[in-house]
Amino acid sequence: MRKIGILLVFILAALPAWAAGDTLVIAQGVDATTLDPVNHQETPTGNVTAQIFDNFYRRTPDGKYEPWLGEAKALDDLTWELTVRKGVKFHNGEELNAEVIKFNFDRLLNPDKPLKYSTYFKPIKSVEVTGPYTLKVTTEKPFPLFLTRLTYFWVVPKQYIEEKGDAYFANHPVGTGPYKFVRWVKDQEIVLEANEDYWAGKPRIKKVVFRPIPEASSRVAELMTGGVDIITNLAPEAVAVVNGSGVAEARTVPSIRNIFVVLDVKGEGPLHDPKVRQALNYAVDKKSIIEHVLGGNGVPVGCPLNPYIFGYDEALCEPFPYDPEKAKQLLAEAGYPNGFSFTMGSPSGRYLNDRQVAEAIVGQLAKVGVKVELRVQEWSSYVGQILERKIPTDAWLIGWGNAQFDADNTLFTLLYGGTVEGGPPQTRFSYWADPEFDKAVLEAQSVVDQAKRQALYKQALERVRAGAPWIFLYEQEDIYGVNKRVKWQPRPDELIWAFDAEIVK
Repeated sequence: MRKIGILLVFILAALPAWAAGDTLVIAQGVDATTLDPVNHQETPTGNVTAQIFDNFYRRTPDGKYEPWLGEAKALDDLTWELTVRKGVKFHNGEELNAEVIKFNFDRLLNPDKPLKYSTYFKPIKSVEVTGPYTLKVTTEKPFPLFLTRLTYFWVVPKQYIEEKGDAYFANHPVGTGPYKFVRWVKDQEIVLEANEDYWAGKPRIKKVVFRPIPEASSRVAELMTGGVDIITNLAPEAVAVVNGSGVAEARTVPSIRNIFVVLDVKGEGPLHDPKVRQALNYAVDKKSIIEHVLGGNGVPVGCPLNPYIFGYDEALCEPFPYDPEKAKQLLAEAGYPNGFSFTMGSPSGRYLNDRQVAEAIVGQLAKVGVKVELRVQEWSSYVGQILERKIPTDAWLIGWGNAQFDADNTLFTLLYGGTVEGGPPQTRFSYWADPEFDKAVLEAQSVVDQAKRQALYKQALERVRAGAPWIFLYEQEDIYGVNKRVKWQPRPDELIWAFDAEIVK
């Protein structure tokens, strides 16, 4: 933090005039991991691919969804009719039609080559082309989340992928979106140019560049000297200086993202005991971390959800109070009166002061006798290990932004343990298995009545509260540093969509 302060003193001594032009430069803490829009699960990657591709339904800034590349209408509990927007073309000239949409469904549902988003469409039984721009989708069971899931249905070109293959496409993307791909120099920049023939209107900004800059101080330096226009995760200690610079400002928004520590509860070690896991939750002072590490930019949580998300229950999501004496008592009851040791991973630069948050947790757990060895990694390796279930630590700090605004996207995706007979296997992110929880979240996936779904999620949250499979931390408040020449407001879902932005000259 002192490093940022010293750096800003020198920056303010010689601030240049902002360069004019039609280029928007966005600095995130990490690079994209792929440019295939349905084969990742990271917001920084999604921010890039959202410029190149369109989804079938899109999410508006207030969290609602609306038709975009087409519209879906329920014919009965198991059947949907899809109508594709006419007159849309991919950047290579391919036409969007029903055959292309079917290709996209087939690609997602191919069991031999599963993609990261494939799980969102598993209830689909069949897809039939019924006309040049119409399709019929049949599901195995009622699918109340279908319209929400269509916001994750990013449409890719059939002919181009069949000719070039998935691997080439993931590095040389072609979409229907407002910006065309120009080049990707990994860990340096991704360059995009305006699609002048975009079906929704000509983009106001002619060129967009994404730059990965892991160090918070370096992102601030680039913002203040005109190297970038928007930076994510502006350090709280830099907000006052940025706001006083006259050339840039901080813009904030409460986020859909929760930050937490996943605990590997498999096996017979201390973390297998729910009393130990509850003790860890009582031992972490969330309010202190938010005040001293995040500059007040967060809200403590006690469950995997936050108030944006359907299924949230205020009583069951009440934060665990900071109570180190209760933590010691629970540890003693579990057979660890002198504490124990474990390893914990953390990224650096992905979330707001993530490494510093992890360091604070290590210090607080030490006060109740729990020794934590912290291992900090760069993001691409870290997230790769998590996705492949090869994380080398007993616990890891991570965040989840539920852009579907429904509890299923968090509870099923992150915690479903695969205990339901005949049901799906344990999800890639889950290290916990609770039969009552699994039964409730699986049933909620096929219940159309929203009140019944809410009741099922309440049952699930009761099991989460008792089992404490994570150390619950906080709902993040996102802080962006923005050049004043950029007309743009941040969104709760963390999407940075250049088509909505404008450079004011």
